[in-house]
Amino acid sequence: MTDQKDFGPEPTGGSATVAIAWLPAGDYEQATTLWPDFAGSDRVAGPDGRLPHTQYCRTMQQILVDYAEAGIPGGLVIAPVRVAPFTAWCAERRYQPDSAESRAEYAAHLARTADPALIAWPPDRNQPCWCGSGRKYKKCCAATISVDIDQDR
Repeated sequence: MTDQKDFGPEPTGGSATVAIAWLPAGDYEQATTLWPDFAGSDRVAGPDGRLPHTQYCRTMQQILVDYAEAGIPGGLVIAPVRVAPFTAWCAERRYQPDSAESRAEYAAHLARTADPALIAWPPDRNQPCWCGSGRKYKKCCAATISVDIDQDR
């Protein structure tokens, strides 16, 4: 199961948007300690143990690109999963925080409630990168994908 969820049609009657759960720095490290299934997932576990947050963001960027290339008509949003509010949300609903399905449901919840923390993807090239690095998108996560595509040729 992936940490993404289609949260239904847009209010204008357009196509569904897909919300992708993502853990920001700090929360990512905490989640890998608290949630063994998450820590062992292919998004987090590398050959030498837990991937650094920057590599996790590169993996998420590739997932976002793959969805975009598949032609998601309604678009994509990134739903930042903060450990404390997410854990409380799970407790209210008797969900397991270590479940990809729970993270997907939470991402959909954030999207349905138009949470101000949602991040529209992709950002413009000169906007700050969605990953929180403080760098421009074109010099951060977008550059990583461009380099990977160039190396494939």
